[in-house]
Amino acid sequence: MNRSLVSVLAVLAIFACFVMVTEVAWAFKNSCPVCNKVIEDQELTACPACGRIVNKCLICGTVNPIKNDHCSYCDASLTESRVMRTISLDVRQALKIGESPRAKIEVELGQIEQRTASEGATPELAARQVELLTQMGWWSEANRVAKQFTIAYPTAPQARLVTACQVKALRNLGFLAMEMEDYKLAIGYLDEALALNPKDKASLNLRQMAAGEK
Repeated sequence: MNRSLVSVLAVLAIFACFVMVTEVAWAFKNSCPVCNKVIEDQELTACPACGRIVNKCLICGTVNPIKNDHCSYCDASLTESRVMRTISLDVRQALKIGESPRAKIEVELGQIEQRTASEGATPELAARQVELLTQMGWWSEANRVAKQFTIAYPTAPQARLVTACQVKALRNLGFLAMEMEDYKLAIGYLDEALALNPKDKASLNLRQMAAGEK
């Protein structure tokens, strides 16, 4: 197997462990990826031993203090950036690591979560979250967040977008329930979708099919 690919797989495996084990992730955060020096001063931006910049955001390019878990400019999570910077640029570009549509959505969802925590919820952020979850195909979560949006911001300008996303999520949840032959559950989802948009032909067709199988 290609040595570069082996290195990438090894780093990604380590990253998965870091996500699950907080203590190990914290140790990695404090270590220089080049010389492995443990950096005590968390206000620094570079390793005092070799000069390597440790906490540069790969999304916007901002150099952050080592203590930061999120970029001070764009709010992106820096955990992924710290790991990605241990992989050579040539390898990252060749394998398009972190460039898939899903990876980009996950980055933006993380930014929204961070901004909501630091600045408070807004209809713009909440609507964008619903839109991204729908693009990802996370139907149950998109439906859940859309319901929260409707309660919190019933008259917001983004309500139409959120409703359209919720209808799509409910339609897909209904379809998945039909695949599991749970037609009662499917009808429930599809009825919710039609209550939001009675003119949604796809939901209506699925509803009729589910009723015929029930």
